Amino acid sequence: MNRYQSVDALRGLLMVIMAIDHASGFIARQHGSEWWAGAMSAYADGFPFLTRWITHLCAPGFFFLMGAGVYWFAESRRMAGWSEAQIVRRTAGRGLAVFLTGQFLETPVMYLQSKLKPAAVSLNRITAPPPIDGSDLYWGLITLSGLGMVLVVCAGLVRLPRWSWWLTMAACVFATNTLLPADGKVGPLWMTVLLAPGLSQHVFVVYPVIPWLAAAAGGLVFAHWWKTNPVPERRVWVLGAGLLALGIGLRAAGGWGNIRLPRDAGWIEFLNNVKYPPSLVFLSMSIGINLLLLAVLRPLRPLIVFGQTPLFFYIVHFYVLLGLAFAFFGEAGSLEVSFAVWAAVVLALYPVCRWYRDFKLTKPAESLWRLF
Repeated sequence: MNRYQSVDALRGLLMVIMAIDHASGFIARQHGSEWWAGAMSAYADGFPFLTRWITHLCAPGFFFLMGAGVYWFAESRRMAGWSEAQIVRRTAGRGLAVFLTGQFLETPVMYLQSKLKPAAVSLNRITAPPPIDGSDLYWGLITLSGLGMVLVVCAGLVRLPRWSWWLTMAACVFATNTLLPADGKVGPLWMTVLLAPGLSQHVFVVYPVIPWLAAAAGGLVFAHWWKTNPVPERRVWVLGAGLLALGIGLRAAGGWGNIRLPRDAGWIEFLNNVKYPPSLVFLSMSIGINLLLLAVLRPLRPLIVFGQTPLFFYIVHFYVLLGLAFAFFGEAGSLEVSFAVWAAVVLALYPVCRWYRDFKLTKPAESLWRLF
């Protein structure tokens, strides 16, 4: 059980780190952009860049651990006597629930955030918009929508043989780093939802299915290795170091796997990689660091609590930050102030998340509360 508590702790750490980026966006009105075409942030100094860069661990970590969670869930339910159809229905149902939560609770927050007064001085210069087709923005498919869509795909993938997980991961990485439109223009909506994010036919897609399925399929592969290895904690750092070295090597070599090359020879540009969709360099570095953290992380109770209530924490912290921004920050605060707000929000949410975790665990495995 301790080995899985360390996974919960990593997920909890990612939740806490993620809140840094959102506090920066709501309070300081600073948020980076790392698109395959168009918007790409440039930074004059390290503090705003590192504030953004550390949070790049989160999205790949969430998709990776979600894929791992699908495998562990399926295995535990098989041991409990569930049929394959029950497992698929439950997993797909959770994906649908996450998707709908994104549509009805996350997307409106993003709309309201856009109404906040922007900062007078941007710490990350963006000289172009993300890929857009010129249509007006009516709706968005953001983080939870992407997680939900990928989770539905994983519901079917977990029934297939393990070699198919490797094949899916490789195919998704190849497509992401090879098949993006060469002219940098957003395509039809189906392509935007599946591969190349941007604004297409009035819908703004941030997390398309294929690029992020690569991380989730990798999570399935990792979860099987973790479960079948008697002491995975002693070896996981090797996987992490290998992925990190791969990312650094690809970035240094340039070319395929980068999507966009550095604009200068500085260390910031070396680490400033494409996230939307994630380049192979971005995925390798971020998941590699995630695995290194898993190797050294201790299962501290606060992190476990956050890691066992990720969706609850995600939604609540968004609305708390939104309320604070409208109530107290008519003018944008400094980046330092946003860190203070971040710390206060995380501390305040710990007892709330602990209560919800304890409440959820009193419900049976089939309960709708367990979907969240």
